[in-house]
Amino acid sequence: MMNIKKDFLNEELQCIIHEKSCENEEMYLKVIYVLEEDGVKPVCSSHIAKALNIALPSVVEMLAKMQKKGLIKYDGRKGVFFKPKGKQTAKKIVRNLRLFEVFFKNELKMKNGEKFACKFEHAVNPEVITALNKFLKNPTKCPHGKIIPK
Repeated sequence: MMNIKKDFLNEELQCIIHEKSCENEEMYLKVIYVLEEDGVKPVCSSHIAKALNIALPSVVEMLAKMQKKGLIKYDGRKGVFFKPKGKQTAKKIVRNLRLFEVFFKNELKMKNGEKFACKFEHAVNPEVITALNKFLKNPTKCPHGKIIPK
């Protein structure tokens, strides 16, 4: 009986680890997108390490994993570049974040809504984002004046 429970926990933990890994990848993609948007080109691993407050070797390791998944192209000397799948995911995450920022600031009147928006950007269903966008009357900019990607 104990082994069944242990095996179940192992599967459950594997699922949690997978979710956390995807969220981490999304954070990297978001940072690359925002850095590019702010005019940092090429984005280097050191820029990402600084933005995420993560050790450079950990960033390089994650970039290598993301490259294997076809999300980015990474060259230590030339920088980090999006592949179509990575750019699409980054835009989705940034869109989610900025729509929630608008919601928290304009609808809920929260002054620090962006810190809460970060919690929702990864977990929200596309249907919820479509409904939120409609509810907010299709905003084009977030409270910081940045464009909300389509």
